[in-house]
Amino acid sequence: MDSENSSSSTKSPSEHSEPHSENIAAQKLEKTPAAGPLDWDGPNDPDNPWNWSSGKRWFGTIVPGCFCMLVTFASSVYVPGVYEVAAKFNVSITVALLGISMYVVGLGLGPMFSAPLSEVFGRKMVYFVNLPFFLLFTMGAGLAQNIETLVICRMFSGIFGGPALAVSAGSFVDVWELKSSGLAVSVQAIATFMGPALGPIVGGYLAQDQSWRWTMWIILILGGAMMVPLYFMEESYKTVILKRRAIARGQELPPKPDPKTALKMIFTITLARPSVMLFTEPIVQAVALYSSFAFAVLFGFFEAYPYAFQREYGFTLGQTGLCFLGIAAGLILGCGIYLLQDRLVYVPALKKHNGNPPPEIRLVPAMIGSCLMPIGLFWFAWTAKKDIHWISPVIAGAPFGAGLVLIFLTAVMYILEVYPPLVAASAIAALGLLRYILAMAFPLFTPRMYENLGIAWGTSIFGFISLAMMPIPWVFQRWGPSIRAMSKFEAVRD
Repeated sequence: MDSENSSSSTKSPSEHSEPHSENIAAQKLEKTPAAGPLDWDGPNDPDNPWNWSSGKRWFGTIVPGCFCMLVTFASSVYVPGVYEVAAKFNVSITVALLGISMYVVGLGLGPMFSAPLSEVFGRKMVYFVNLPFFLLFTMGAGLAQNIETLVICRMFSGIFGGPALAVSAGSFVDVWELKSSGLAVSVQAIATFMGPALGPIVGGYLAQDQSWRWTMWIILILGGAMMVPLYFMEESYKTVILKRRAIARGQELPPKPDPKTALKMIFTITLARPSVMLFTEPIVQAVALYSSFAFAVLFGFFEAYPYAFQREYGFTLGQTGLCFLGIAAGLILGCGIYLLQDRLVYVPALKKHNGNPPPEIRLVPAMIGSCLMPIGLFWFAWTAKKDIHWISPVIAGAPFGAGLVLIFLTAVMYILEVYPPLVAASAIAALGLLRYILAMAFPLFTPRMYENLGIAWGTSIFGFISLAMMPIPWVFQRWGPSIRAMSKFEAVRD
């Protein structure tokens, strides 16, 4: 649920349900000026995505989720072919790893340009335009005859794939009310994180039995198949739906905002304010650092797992990829824990507080995840050795994966609960900015760190950092209202 950069990522229920004052029949007969901003005809307006059938809403959730999975899958499927790339182009492993690091840079840059376009042209248009370019640059990477072409094409592939991670958050909020969407949130999280976990599994056997180029061809095959469901998916963004309907009815559209003002707002939400919040807001600083570290360790494991399982146990590329199934199982486990907490803790809190519980209720999953992550890291660190069966470090991936998804989900949901909509969009952008910076760096230094420190102490460093960050959700749970009261972005909600 890379959900981070869409400026429409939160909408209050009133935005979806306020009655429209115009007479629909009269609008069909003659052109009349709009009485004000376009809105739904009423709480039961069939065009409102919140009123779509369950099947239609799930289709509008799963298709963007699959696009997210494809984009994140593309980040890690390349990893098993790194050694072949280094040998073929006569470069170091660190240079070959730029194929993943620059792709991640692209994932961070893409939403800055494309996510705001979804506010003008809608979600579907952004998906439909970006996917072909994502595939074209993936093809360029697969056909590359030198490392420069490969790295540049991978970066642009990430730039055109990144908007899927940001815009999908907007698609998700378009069709689900956040306060009652625990299952949908979990599905979105699985889609976002399962891709990186599955990439090494598929890429391992492709690089082993075919060549590294097949790690690009599989992306092309899956991406081509994505075009079909994207074509049938309906637009879900409120503003675009209402504009199209107003034109069909002959209504006069509201005046367009001044281009200079609109550009300034986009710049503020996607770049200026996120940077300010990263340096001035304790909530954003702590939440962004914790969730970004957890995400970056996953990318560090793309190099740590081959080092551990190939050197200690003599695994092949394909067998090493299968070891990521432990993390994949943990992701599913984490989503199950999130759903359980949603039903047993959050839903009762909704009823108790008349639909507006304190944001700190959202921190319960991260409090669980903060305990699971260091367990998984230290478990892996000290059992990945020849005299201990390989299944032990594989299973250690489960608590790590569960902790990862619980911390990430909590980070996003807590930010959405704490800040007003436009400020929350900037805070989510700040989370994404830091996450991709760390994810870019971790694969580059992880191999050297493991060479110098070994598996046990190299992974233990990650474990000790996770222990140092462990109090973050507990501190906000205890002193969150006081910390929110100090925010200059009016984080406190009545």
